[in-house]
Amino acid sequence: MALSGIQYDGGAVHATVDLSALNDRMKRAQQWLGDRVLEDSRACMPLLTGSLQQRSHTEDDGKRVIFPGPYAGYQYGGKAMVDSETGKGPRKIPTGPGEFILRFRLGAKLVPTDRPLKYSNPQAVPEWFEHAKRLHKQFWIQGAAEIMGGK
Repeated sequence: MALSGIQYDGGAVHATVDLSALNDRMKRAQQWLGDRVLEDSRACMPLLTGSLQQRSHTEDDGKRVIFPGPYAGYQYGGKAMVDSETGKGPRKIPTGPGEFILRFRLGAKLVPTDRPLKYSNPQAVPEWFEHAKRLHKQFWIQGAAEIMGGK
């Protein structure tokens, strides 16, 4: 922050305050924080094909961390979902020899069951952002503060 340009105008005093350096630090701190949240969350996200980690990203200069849906929303809750009308889970649709994708019927409204999801990644947990925040919140705060110029 720079204070300069003191002017006297008919008894009034005008000071020019330049916050551009602060704005730059704030933008860098925000992007750093978004990137850290994303990376720390990835460590405890489900990992079957890696698609969710690869497609997750930050937007708006780090102000938003995006875990793309609908798959992320299904996984984040940590409960198996079923079709509200049929009570059934997704169908396996073959995509190649020994390969398949899971799909619900078009327009199905999903509801959670009491069954927890089984993740292939042993470090994966439901609500991975909240888990990462519990583990890393202080580091995130300190890192952003250092970039901003505070301690």
